[in-house]
Amino acid sequence: MPRDGIGAFGSWRQLSFAFTTFTGGVIRLFHRLALLNRFIVGFLGGFFVWAQEGRLTLRIISSENRPLPYASVFIAPFGQSYTADSVGEVKVVLPAGRYRLKVSHLSAYPTETEVKVQAAANTFLTISLVLREVALDSITVRGERVTPTALPTAPFLQPIPIRTEALRFMPSVKADIESRLVLMGAMSSSELSSQYRVRGGNFDENLIYAGEVEIYRPFSARSGQQEGLGFTNPLLLEEVYFSTGGFEARYGDRLSSVLQVSYKRRDRPETTIDIGLLTQSFATSGKVGGVYYTLGARRFAIGYLLNTLPVRGEYRPVFYDGQAYLCWIRKDSTGREVSRLEGISTGLFNRYRLLPRTGEATFGLINAAFRVRFYFAGAEELRYRTGQQALVWTWRPSPYLRLTHQVSYFGSLEDEIVDVEGAYLLGEVQTSLGSQLYNEIVVVRGAGSQIRRIRNFLDIHTLYAEQRGEWFWDKELRRRLLWGVRVQGEAFTDRVYEWSALDSADYVEMDERYFWNQRLSNRRLMGFIQQGWRWGQWRIEAGTRFHYSQVNRQLLFSPRVQVLYQPTNQLQLRIGGGHYAQPPFYRELRAIDYRLVPTVRAQQSFQLVVGADYTFTVWERPFRYFTELYYKHLWDLIPYEIENVRLRYYGANLARGYAYGIDLRLNGEFLRGVDSWVAMGLLSTREYLPGIGWMRRPSDQRFSFALYLQDELPTNPLYKVSLQLVWATGTPFGVPRRLAARTVFQMPSYGRADVGFSRLFLIDKKYLRSLWIGLDVFNLFQRYNVVSYQWIADVYGIRWAVPNYLSARLVNLRVIGEF
Repeated sequence: MPRDGIGAFGSWRQLSFAFTTFTGGVIRLFHRLALLNRFIVGFLGGFFVWAQEGRLTLRIISSENRPLPYASVFIAPFGQSYTADSVGEVKVVLPAGRYRLKVSHLSAYPTETEVKVQAAANTFLTISLVLREVALDSITVRGERVTPTALPTAPFLQPIPIRTEALRFMPSVKADIESRLVLMGAMSSSELSSQYRVRGGNFDENLIYAGEVEIYRPFSARSGQQEGLGFTNPLLLEEVYFSTGGFEARYGDRLSSVLQVSYKRRDRPETTIDIGLLTQSFATSGKVGGVYYTLGARRFAIGYLLNTLPVRGEYRPVFYDGQAYLCWIRKDSTGREVSRLEGISTGLFNRYRLLPRTGEATFGLINAAFRVRFYFAGAEELRYRTGQQALVWTWRPSPYLRLTHQVSYFGSLEDEIVDVEGAYLLGEVQTSLGSQLYNEIVVVRGAGSQIRRIRNFLDIHTLYAEQRGEWFWDKELRRRLLWGVRVQGEAFTDRVYEWSALDSADYVEMDERYFWNQRLSNRRLMGFIQQGWRWGQWRIEAGTRFHYSQVNRQLLFSPRVQVLYQPTNQLQLRIGGGHYAQPPFYRELRAIDYRLVPTVRAQQSFQLVVGADYTFTVWERPFRYFTELYYKHLWDLIPYEIENVRLRYYGANLARGYAYGIDLRLNGEFLRGVDSWVAMGLLSTREYLPGIGWMRRPSDQRFSFALYLQDELPTNPLYKVSLQLVWATGTPFGVPRRLAARTVFQMPSYGRADVGFSRLFLIDKKYLRSLWIGLDVFNLFQRYNVVSYQWIADVYGIRWAVPNYLSARLVNLRVIGEF
């Protein structure tokens, strides 16, 4: 019993201890569950509240894609204002919903936009503001350079319809401005060429100025793929102006147009690198020790592009160019510029080498199609080594007087070496869809061969010295006198060894045979005087040029006048005209048989231009409408023909003619801060030759249309797309080296569409400010444009014009970094 009693007592004691332990554990468990419940409730509550809010990140930039630090952002109806940080960013947490944003900055026009903040998400929005001008008494602080929609300050020198800094982003085969002038009133029929025609003129009738220095270019290119790049480098330029006719007396002796550019001058260093499949460019500018510098280099690698041409082979093109601009400015104690010393140096090295192998072209009608197959052996090579240097000193002894002295040298060594033997097979193509031989040659119409051997060497040297002056002879700066005198010497050495033979239709014919070793030197004296008046709403520029050439002993006087009337701040009316002459240079002195003819006289014209500019605002955005009517009476014309991009003159002043037409353009900001435009032109030009009569000129391109549009994502303007369309009627062509048959046929119309997609990354770090990535698609619709014709014969003695096609669709990738 005792034993059992003791055991019972021990059992109850253990049971009590166990119950106590279990109860304490349950209490502690409930306590922990309560804490966990409070944590879960708090977490879920916080998550629920956060789920009703969202984060908004704003980036404020200018129309030049630069950050706008410390911009002001007002959020309605939230009723709060925020200030952007030093890189133009604003980050804020808001309840989910739609908000109205009002963004402003001291240097830009304010704007309003809407944004929807998503719940439990990050919303990103980039807002672009258009920079503006702020006037302080008589001083104007410009937020940006002259906008493309501003009325021009010169009567017939127009700013191009796009901001200079945006030129680099346009989709273009070539990294120059000349090839983009097709969108701005000029005409061209080859995207491979930087040469252009203006209002019935040809490629040789256009002036290019860098500041006040006249620029010369190579002369021997036969096709667009041999040219390389044009002179202008968009990465180096500050301002670009273009005149399509009626320009002032201070500009040189050409019949058609003036393109004037100025280089950048930066107080802080800027570097841009552009790397693409076709072009690689480098540009840097800044200031060191009081000297401004702007340097640039380009490489044009078009082997990838040339592989889309109909002629197959081994292309080895190498095109390089470099430019340097240096400027030193001295100022007096008041900050007024007293003197300026500028140096310009350009260099160009082109080497185009082709080992052709095969080619094919199909032409004709749907029910009468023909195909030519070519087979080649040999090689052709073209080399340019071209350079120009200029030194300009400007002295301002008073605020009303400016004297400029400049000296410039241009030299070009151009070599053509061709050894090519080719054979062709001409046949009829089966066009019946039900035939097993559809799209195959079924009837051979002819076969033949051609041999070409060329050893041409051209050396050109030009040296000139010029003095210019500008004098305001009233304190209100309303009367200005301009003058200039220039002495120029030229030397040409032209060694020609060229022949070709055709073997077709069972006979051999020597097609061309030229052997010359020629030298020619010339001296020129030229100058101008021009007086300008301003009073009220009127501006008049009247002046005259003179030119004397020693080689043909011809003295020319070219009086010109321009009148501008501005009745309102939005409207300008202008009229201009006068005598415009083009004394012969190397290409005009060279006849169609390569013989130099020093007695050729200057081609002359009387021109009349009437135009109007009207600026207006639509959707709170600026627009500008431009229109010009023109008429040219031409005499002492030298007839010429065009082979691809090479002009061949007939070496005599045989013709007279005329040209008239109208140019229309509308440009503006279809999208705020983004330039777009549409241009259209109508033209008619003809010439009269004794014994032949009236006939179309080779540049008679009756209608042209160009469209350039830019767009961007509304929520992020850093994503952009640009579209450019060009369409023009065909130019006349004919049988080569036959004066009366030069323009009896007409080429098909030229049409092309290019599109570009891009994204800009604003990095704004110490060594990298931004990165631009673009994808361009050239010839979007795969249109086969014709640039020239090659003439062959069949077994019946009939001569056929076989088209030479331009490039097919091509994709180009580019990356631009700004440092």
